[in-house]
Amino acid sequence: MIKKVYSVALFAVLATMAVSCQKENGMDFASETTVAEASTVYTVQYSVNGVLHKETLHNEGEYNSLLMQLMALSREGAVVEISDNNYSPSVLPSKESVTYTTSSDEAAAVWVRQKAGEGYRVRVTYDTANNVHICVAYK
Repeated sequence: MIKKVYSVALFAVLATMAVSCQKENGMDFASETTVAEASTVYTVQYSVNGVLHKETLHNEGEYNSLLMQLMALSREGAVVEISDNNYSPSVLPSKESVTYTTSSDEAAAVWVRQKAGEGYRVRVTYDTANNVHICVAYK
């Protein structure tokens, strides 16, 4: 019986020593991040016919999907204004504006996203007589 106790005690001591001699894994101490922190997060403010909305989007697919929905709303007659977290309204009114017209929802969405990223607020309307989106970016 004493031989079995000594064997078990010796095995426990050797197992503890073997674990303590192992190299530490550097990944164990890496800071943990969530998926949202690892990916890009966009904050988009938009208004549809004067009603303000704010969305937090977690990837480019969500951003593009939102823009396509907004282009569809403008095609139906809504006045849409879009800005992202790069937009900071000026205290003094600025006369700086850029206008872009296109018949393509996709091209309008790409242009709106580019200008919003540059710090502009973009107003999108749809001209039913000419079947084009009229996008005006202003600061």
